[in-house]
Amino acid sequence: MRHPLWPRRLRTGAAALAAAVATAALTVVPVGPAAAADNGEWAVVPTPPTNAGPTPRLYFFLESPAGRTLADSVRVINRTDTERTFTVYGADAYNTARDGGFALRRSDEKQSDIGVWTAVGAGTVVIPPKAQADIPFVITVPTNASPGDHVGGIVAMESVPGGRSESNGVAIAVQRAVGARIYLRVAGPEVPGLNLADPDLTHPTPWLPTPVDGALEYTLANTGNLRLAPAVTVTASGLFGHRIRQRGATPQLDLVPGAEARMRAPLTGLWPVDVVTATVTAKADGGVLAVRTTRTVVVSWTGLAVLAALIAAGVVAWRRRRRALVARPRGVRHDRAHAEVG
Repeated sequence: MRHPLWPRRLRTGAAALAAAVATAALTVVPVGPAAAADNGEWAVVPTPPTNAGPTPRLYFFLESPAGRTLADSVRVINRTDTERTFTVYGADAYNTARDGGFALRRSDEKQSDIGVWTAVGAGTVVIPPKAQADIPFVITVPTNASPGDHVGGIVAMESVPGGRSESNGVAIAVQRAVGARIYLRVAGPEVPGLNLADPDLTHPTPWLPTPVDGALEYTLANTGNLRLAPAVTVTASGLFGHRIRQRGATPQLDLVPGAEARMRAPLTGLWPVDVVTATVTAKADGGVLAVRTTRTVVVSWTGLAVLAALIAAGVVAWRRRRRALVARPRGVRHDRAHAEVG
């Protein structure tokens, strides 16, 4: 299926890259609003087409059979008042093992997919203040490329570290980067798939008979060959069906094929003595559905003692009430009989 934002015509071959390099130039433009791939200082976005429509290209949506070469262009925008130098390169995308965040590999990390297939027209670019550069690139899809989605990006990384962080009292220079995502679909069988596994509700031991918070952890994996943006919902209930709420929103996910992440959903409202049933549901386009349920017992010994005391007190009160309601004969006297001996 063709994505509505995929371009219909793409120039191919090394000649396309050479022509694009020859026409690439710096253009001074007013600073516009922040875009999706924008850190406030510089932005990396697809170069708008000549006859741009009302919907801007936020990402690259491309499609190709194996063995084809595609040409396109990326725009790097310097929003600051100083000249900036950037290293521009193609990178593979991946999802972080914790929480499934979308990320692009650094230039010093091993690339195996989009990062290897992509050749950028200018590896280093100097952009004046409040200016932009359109940088051409080509993607050569190998003849043995697997069908389905291949996800990566074009990254503009500052050549000189411009950020600072602190760790154990030591200042560390941070080299920041911004990337425009590439979604490349190689022709062939499309097999979407999601898997949910190992749901586990963790919680502290409640020493006091008061409600506690917990967290449901589960593993979510993209087992197919298409990138998926699943909608994940977590529902939970306790004894007698009382509601347990999730704190915060579930993050929006963009899972690349083969991604696997350990997710965490904070929960609140667990009783000190409870049996919690939690269900995770993940839905994605194409009728992809995965559901997992887990049941966890929450025990607070002090809470259990209080509960036992309340039950015992209730039983005693019930018995006393029962005794008070027992019917007795009214107006009957029991006199001791005395016998006279004459």
